[in-house]
Amino acid sequence: MQKVRSAVLYELGHPLKIIELDLPAPEQGEVLVKVIASGICHTQLLEIKGENATGSHTPNLLGHEGSGIVVSVGKKVTKVREGDHVILSWIRGYGTSTSPQPIEHNGQQINRGSVTTFSDYTVVSESRVTPIRKDMPLRPLALIGCAVATGMGMVFNNARVEEGSSIMVIGCGGIGINAVHAASIAKARTIIAVDRLEAKLEVAKRFGATHTVNSSKLDLNQELEKLTNQQGLDYAIEAVGKKETMEVAYNSVKKTSGKAILCGVPNPPGQTIEIDPFPLYYGRQLVGTSGGETNPDIDFDDYCSMYIDGVLKLDDMISHVLSLDDINEGIELMKAGKCIRILIDMQKE
Repeated sequence: MQKVRSAVLYELGHPLKIIELDLPAPEQGEVLVKVIASGICHTQLLEIKGENATGSHTPNLLGHEGSGIVVSVGKKVTKVREGDHVILSWIRGYGTSTSPQPIEHNGQQINRGSVTTFSDYTVVSESRVTPIRKDMPLRPLALIGCAVATGMGMVFNNARVEEGSSIMVIGCGGIGINAVHAASIAKARTIIAVDRLEAKLEVAKRFGATHTVNSSKLDLNQELEKLTNQQGLDYAIEAVGKKETMEVAYNSVKKTSGKAILCGVPNPPGQTIEIDPFPLYYGRQLVGTSGGETNPDIDFDDYCSMYIDGVLKLDDMISHVLSLDDINEGIELMKAGKCIRILIDMQKE
């Protein structure tokens, strides 16, 4: 057993509670990790409201992007060993996939999935850990598990953005900012960032946006007609999850060659969109994405190299560093859109 401090969701719509748990040793195919840092994702906001795709689960451990150091491994684990530095991610990589059993605490069963990161120690499935070079700082490493992987993956893997092309990113949260950043790295000529908050648009400019549109003040369709000279975009990424923005993304790309990528989790669940399918017969594409089609065992190492080489600006994405005790403050900042990316530093008091 390992004593751990964890942030637990006991009641939907209520703050997380910080408690001490007895964490069982890793079983076959599982890995015990000392968590160094964890990000907070929009998915956690949906989980807290009970609106995530798999339904509500309480009490429940949360968090799906993080970094840490391997403490021990269960039987038949070959991917990592004690002392390895690792990225924790919901995106499945090589290795055994397990779902750790619930933890007994004060007569209740606390649920946990294949990966959880809102704890100072965690047991996760082998397929959710990726070993990383040890010259990579562990704290910013946490962002690679979701925000970087998804945002950049859409640009590099889904869209395969070409130099000199045009792209729009709707929604400039953690994932959207990474998509803007990746488009800049790919040398897109026109990078349009769209959001309803001016502060986020200012951040998007720092990461390479050539144009910004505040959709709370301007008519997005009219602005796109001006910016593209009514020719349409090569690519559009939707990172909000709203019917209206999904439809705008689809309609904004070129009719015979454009590609629209939907990433935002539909909210509320079950909503549908209306599109004219005719352009699909002539080359326009509409696709969804799962984590930017990231292969953790290849892409994570590439992102670390980009950071070490000064190309990937992870540190600039971190707007707040909080302790585990202050995690609810971070969640409120996320709700208000007053952050870029929040890190929970497990060593911070």
